[in-house]
Amino acid sequence: MADSTQDNRKVVLIKSLRTKNRFYALVHPDRNIRNADTVPETPPDLILGIAYPCLEDGLNDFAVIRTTFETLDLFSEDDPLREEMMEIVNDARDNLVRRLTELRDLIHENRAFFLGTDYNEFKAYTMGMINRGHQRRTLDSMMKLDVFSSVAEAEGFSDSNDLPYRYEFNEGSLVADIAALPPREFIVALFDDVLSSVLDDKNYGRKYLFDRNVFQKFIAVMFVNYATTDPIFYGINRHDYAVSGDKEMDDTPLYIAIRREIIQIEQRLVVETGVEGEFRVGAGELEGRKDHLDLIYNDVELPSQLVNEEILLGPITSLCLTAKQLKRSIDPDTMRRAQVILDDATKLVTALKRIGVLSELTVNPAED
Repeated sequence: MADSTQDNRKVVLIKSLRTKNRFYALVHPDRNIRNADTVPETPPDLILGIAYPCLEDGLNDFAVIRTTFETLDLFSEDDPLREEMMEIVNDARDNLVRRLTELRDLIHENRAFFLGTDYNEFKAYTMGMINRGHQRRTLDSMMKLDVFSSVAEAEGFSDSNDLPYRYEFNEGSLVADIAALPPREFIVALFDDVLSSVLDDKNYGRKYLFDRNVFQKFIAVMFVNYATTDPIFYGINRHDYAVSGDKEMDDTPLYIAIRREIIQIEQRLVVETGVEGEFRVGAGELEGRKDHLDLIYNDVELPSQLVNEEILLGPITSLCLTAKQLKRSIDPDTMRRAQVILDDATKLVTALKRIGVLSELTVNPAED
């Protein structure tokens, strides 16, 4: 491998058109892949980095499903619009299947890596959430959601913390066998379990089932990822925010850290050459690392910038998808009103981008 001091590759954030996943990579200028570009598929010859906003992109699909379930409660069981609304759920579900399948497979194939994340800590934290549990109120507070508390309320608990959240693998999975896996394969099994929950039709009967068996799991995995990742990879430094193809990012704290991490991963892979390894990606390499393993009972401070975008986009996307369904109506007045909703949604998204709440990379859900 070339000396990193003479390496003219650039860090880019690329988006797969097939899966809608976004990954970081180091690419040579002659490949004509610019920062914030879209590609038909994730290039098979690149080492891919998973950091903000890679996992967070999936939150939008989860939020669309959840918001649609809430909207369905407004319609009677025999209302034909319910069937059309379920099309929104199924489309978002298909997106999740593609996202999670790709993440699981790329991690398993040693092609994608969580950046700044200690895999041993990731496994230890998750096992703590399986065996000891975690306070629901803390999880909701950190992620700016009410998923965990709403599940507890639906199960008859007035205080959500009376029912600690414990990650539960799907029926048929033996926790002891999964716990014995090396850290990287443990993470693969974790994503496979979330994917199995997404694929299970029984989890889409109502909002409670979806929250309990699907959404909680994905949020828990995200929470563990945050807790075991160096904060520099959160991408919330003011110099990092609003990544775009028109903005020079090479000297930002996030891109400097990503470049260093991917080069270190490449060097490890050259040394190991196919040998199974328990990667401690970036452990101790950057300032601000968490050097403890037992994180279960320590507070994790997650900045609100991490999830504000996805929490906002969920309801906006659901609203736009509903309006698009209404535009199919043969009634001219209904079609005009649906278009007004879409036009106003476009204005809202544009305004949120202008004031920096949404990234310039955010896709306007009102567009086709």
